[in-house]
Amino acid sequence: MADTIGGGINEDGSLQNTIVIDEADLGKIDIVNLENAGVTELAINSPISDLEIGLKGDKDAAIAGSRMVDSVISNEAPQGSTASITIAVTKSKNLEFVTTGKGATELSVPEGKMMKPSITTAKGKSTDAITFSSASTLKSADISTGKGADTITFNGGMKGKTTVESGKGKDVIEVNRQSGKGKLILEDFNKKDTLIVGDETFTIDNIDDAPKFIKFPNA
Repeated sequence: MADTIGGGINEDGSLQNTIVIDEADLGKIDIVNLENAGVTELAINSPISDLEIGLKGDKDAAIAGSRMVDSVISNEAPQGSTASITIAVTKSKNLEFVTTGKGATELSVPEGKMMKPSITTAKGKSTDAITFSSASTLKSADISTGKGADTITFNGGMKGKTTVESGKGKDVIEVNRQSGKGKLILEDFNKKDTLIVGDETFTIDNIDDAPKFIKFPNA
C-alpha cells in the first residue's frame, strides 16, 4: 500500500503538489513545507524506489539526500503555470519526468549523479528550462521539450549518449562539459536553434565546426 501526502486545495482554488510514498518507505523521507519560501522540501534519508510526485505548479519542490531509483515525477501544472523542481540527490537512476498538463517546466540538477533519466515537457508553447550544473553527472538521458523557446544547459560531466529533441521553438542548448566522454545527440537542431559551447556560438550554418562529441543526425 502507499500513502498520499498533499493534494489539497489552496485558498485560490489551485491544487497542491502530491507525493505518493510506499508505506514501507515512509520513514525514509522527511517532508518540510517552507511556507514563506513557497517550497516543499523532501529529504531522503536512505535509498528509496518508486517514489511518485505530482507537481501542480502551486509550490516549488526540492529533493535532496540519498539515492532514488525508478521514481516518477509528473508535471500536472495548468497552462500559464510553472512546475519547478530541484533534484540534488546522491544518485538518481531511471527517473521518469512526464508532463500531463500544459504548464512549463523548470528542472534543475545542481549536484549528484543522474543516470538514464527520461524527461518530457509539455508539447505546446510553454517555455521550459532544464539545467545540469557543474557538480552534476549525467548519463544516457532522453530529453524531449515542446514548441516553446526552451533552454537546456549541460554544465556538468556527461557519460553515455544523451539525446535531445528540443521541438520547433527558438531553443538554446548550452554546453560546458566538465568531464566524461559522453556524446550529445541533438536530433532536431534547426535554423531557429542556437548551440553555445563555452564561449563559442553555433547555428545551423556552422554546425560542422561544433565539437565532435555533439552530433546532428537530421540537420
